[in-house]
Amino acid sequence: MANYKGIKGFTVQSLATDPLTAGVAGATWSSGENLNVAKAAGATAGTQTAGLYFGGSAPGGNTNQTEKYNGTSWTEVNELTTTRSNLAGAGTQTSALAFGGGPPANNETEEYNGTSWSEVSNLNTARQVLAGTGVNNDAVLAFGGEITANSAKSESWNGTSWTEVTALNSARYALGGAGTTTSALAFGGDNPRTAITELWNGSSWSEVADLNQARYALAGFGSSNTSALAAGGFNPPFANETESWNGTIWTEVANLATARQQIRGSGSTTAAFVAGGVNPGKTTATEEWTAATITDTIKNEGQVYYNTTTNLLKLTSTVFGTGTWASGGAMNTANAGGQSLGGRDDNISCGPQGQVSTEKYNGTAWTALSSPSNMGEGRAEAGSAGTSTSGLVFGGYEPGTTAITELWNGSTWTELANLSSARNENAGFGFGDSIFCAGGSSPRVLVEEWNGSSWSEKAEINTGRGNLGSAGTGADGLIFGGRVGTTFYAVTEAWNGTSWTETGDLGTARNYGAAGGATSASSMYAGGNTPGQTANTETFNGTTWTEVNNLSTARTSGKGAPNGSANSMIFAGGSPSNTATEEWNAPSSVNNVTVASS
Repeated sequence: MANYKGIKGFTVQSLATDPLTAGVAGATWSSGENLNVAKAAGATAGTQTAGLYFGGSAPGGNTNQTEKYNGTSWTEVNELTTTRSNLAGAGTQTSALAFGGGPPANNETEEYNGTSWSEVSNLNTARQVLAGTGVNNDAVLAFGGEITANSAKSESWNGTSWTEVTALNSARYALGGAGTTTSALAFGGDNPRTAITELWNGSSWSEVADLNQARYALAGFGSSNTSALAAGGFNPPFANETESWNGTIWTEVANLATARQQIRGSGSTTAAFVAGGVNPGKTTATEEWTAATITDTIKNEGQVYYNTTTNLLKLTSTVFGTGTWASGGAMNTANAGGQSLGGRDDNISCGPQGQVSTEKYNGTAWTALSSPSNMGEGRAEAGSAGTSTSGLVFGGYEPGTTAITELWNGSTWTELANLSSARNENAGFGFGDSIFCAGGSSPRVLVEEWNGSSWSEKAEINTGRGNLGSAGTGADGLIFGGRVGTTFYAVTEAWNGTSWTETGDLGTARNYGAAGGATSASSMYAGGNTPGQTANTETFNGTTWTEVNNLSTARTSGKGAPNGSANSMIFAGGSPSNTATEEWNAPSSVNNVTVASS
């Protein structure tokens, strides 16, 4: 094996298996609750425990029926407006899209809001037996299918309309798909029966390694073009084989209990379901895919190691599953526009304008701290960074824009050296003695660094704006969103300790949200003003923002957990006058990325 000692800042370790790969390799299928009606060639959306099955071919002919899965049982809910089979679907149990289908081939698109379906803008090209991918009803990709002949057409949905994008290299129908609008995979299909796999990078398709088994009418699901599953299908005969894609190759893993074609499924490579299908008649059978739990010491973000089985150099990164917001303890005093320090289970809230009281959250309840824990200057729209025992609040509006900096030491507030320039609507990120203040109203491009005793100016941000979100550590930070006048921004900029670089935009331009994160590659933004209050929540993986489950209540000017993480934070207070706290929790896992080596 090659000598990799020269990798700056990393320790190379040898492992026989990758944690994620091993978990998938050890995954199993188990029986789930049957559909209420036997059907095939429908469409699915969602996760293993919160999924939908809609449309399809039932014993009496095509159906518009929709069934909802909670991980235990299927329940019939509101029907599609258009009866059809051989359609495609994407999204979640509460935010899904149904499109295409037949026969004959149609272009109808319907949107599900968690309760009912409604017709929206049609596909540009009518077709059936197509594939679709996407994480919600605002961002979906449709590709392949059959019109009068096989199709390679691809279309992208932006929440309002479909736009034609670069076509597949190989026209085909009855194919599988997985991923998002910017990171997708198309595999298998008929034209004739094929194992071809193509990767979508957000702008074009490219051929990659084939499936091990050529097949069509299969189920496909997964979260990206580097993590997908292909299950069942027709090769012929009926197939029960499952294959896992790791970004480079397909590997055969555990077989379905029931071989079948025209099967549909949703979820990820670690937790998913398949339902329905044909063998030889239509079936109600549901199976659940669950990855094995792998205990491994190589779980540190950024850890480089050498895989002795594949002879590849790997880099680990932490990824977060789909989380949920849950109710937490109410604040003692309604608070909008204040600041917070710490994480979800250990947080300090202070401000806003005219309010000097401080409250502490222990993960269950807020406690109003007694004097002398009051701030010297109650203010809104200030920057903050730090922990519940050591943090700074700086700038803000009290009334009038201020440069005041105050230190929280776990029990009292102390005034320190002022910012070099008074400002409000500024962002803060950092930890310990390395804290940054960025942006602000007017608009500001100014950035200042706190060194433990004073502020000094640093490289300016590229886009001046106020009311922006932020997350990260002193040498690894992120700012996002914001506003100047009536213009709302989705711009995201990353700090590397020296300069700012624009990276992937937010999905929803906004300001006054609650932000949290441990690093620039593990951040979150929730709520805010678009204009108009929003419940939208997004997570950032270092490259792109992804919409996840919304807050239960749309609101703006709430407090996040600036030194929390994308899998654990709070949203507390907010406007209109609000004391409610919501807690976010998402399971974390390890993603292993192959890196070039020589």
